[in-house]
Amino acid sequence: MVQKEASSSPCFSSGFRFLQHSLYLGLLRLCYQTSILTSDPGIVTNGSASSDQPLNSSVSQVDNHDEELELPCHESTEGSGLGTRVRYCRTCKAYIKGLDHHCPAFGNCIGQNNHLLFLILLFGFISTEASYLVCASLFAAKSGILDRPSMEPTLSENLAVSTILFMILQLVWQVVFVIWHIYCVCVNIRTDEWIKWKKYPEFQLLVQPQPGQSFANIRFRNPYDKGILQNVEEFLALRA
Repeated sequence: MVQKEASSSPCFSSGFRFLQHSLYLGLLRLCYQTSILTSDPGIVTNGSASSDQPLNSSVSQVDNHDEELELPCHESTEGSGLGTRVRYCRTCKAYIKGLDHHCPAFGNCIGQNNHLLFLILLFGFISTEASYLVCASLFAAKSGILDRPSMEPTLSENLAVSTILFMILQLVWQVVFVIWHIYCVCVNIRTDEWIKWKKYPEFQLLVQPQPGQSFANIRFRNPYDKGILQNVEEFLALRA
């Protein structure tokens, strides 16, 4: 009996430490979530460096269109192509610099100013949920749920199994989501641009028709891809 308690004590201690770590990550993630909710994704203003009013006056005219807007002349766009990467978000009804997508979970756009913060938050989600998964797995191993499948599990054991299954599902799609965003950073493209590239002329490459063809083909090209290292450096340097 003493030997059994001694052998289970390290497992319980490890689970408790993982739980503490998970709570810490959860609090840190909450801080980042608050920052995402309140941050400016890169809303383009009326053209004055001192103006705080977004372009709401022109929004009503383009409510049913995806249009681009040139950045105000005081903003530097040299080398980054940002002058042609101001996109319109129908949900926020605003022009966003470097718009990646509108995140319904946070009720805010992910753009030039908060894209890096969004990636950090995604890594926080993955770390926290991986910690929860480890905690639940340690508890399941300690209680021996898998060793006695014929017995009716307790409420805490059911909760542990449910947590394991839910965390696995969460981690699967979030890891894929993070991989996609890392890929976009490496090739210097935004999710909005990848989905709607046929609406943005700079991504269209006109291929002349071959003999026997009656029309030209339009192919995708990425004019902003400067190589992985330069793309990552540019992403990390982008700020309002």
